Amino acid sequence: MIKYTPLLFGLLLLQGCEIAPLQPSSTAPLIVEQKSCRIEPANLDRLQKVETEFLAKPEQRSRIMQTAIRQKDLALLALLLSTPLSSTEQLQQSKRYYAKLVLYPDKACPGDRYFDLRDQLTSALLWMRAEHDNLLVEHRILQKKIDALTQLETDLSNDREEQE
Repeated sequence: MIKYTPLLFGLLLLQGCEIAPLQPSSTAPLIVEQKSCRIEPANLDRLQKVETEFLAKPEQRSRIMQTAIRQKDLALLALLLSTPLSSTEQLQQSKRYYAKLVLYPDKACPGDRYFDLRDQLTSALLWMRAEHDNLLVEHRILQKKIDALTQLETDLSNDREEQE
């Protein structure tokens, strides 16, 4: 029992002590990492209006595209090149523009979310174009086989008629 007395005394002393949780000192500045939205709502509205004009007025597409290129407006170029009307090369260029934009697709950044979705749409369009091209190649191959079989059938029919 004598062995345990100092241990028991130490525990009784510590039992009354409360360890306070560590808290940052009020004098130390808090570092909060805030992400700023790349596409502000007002800018998103402007970009969508330009895109609507681009799609609605084919005669002005060239002028709108040249203006975007001259202004080096990556966001607008990404939008204009990622429409369903775009060629595969334009869609690929659009993907490169989207990659250059640093987007924060968060609820607090609706413009960035919209651009992230458009980037995903562009990827889907590229995939659809690739699938379409593959199906066209497959169609041509099957058409050649059908033509060859049709020619073979015609030749066999002609041979039978000659033999009769």
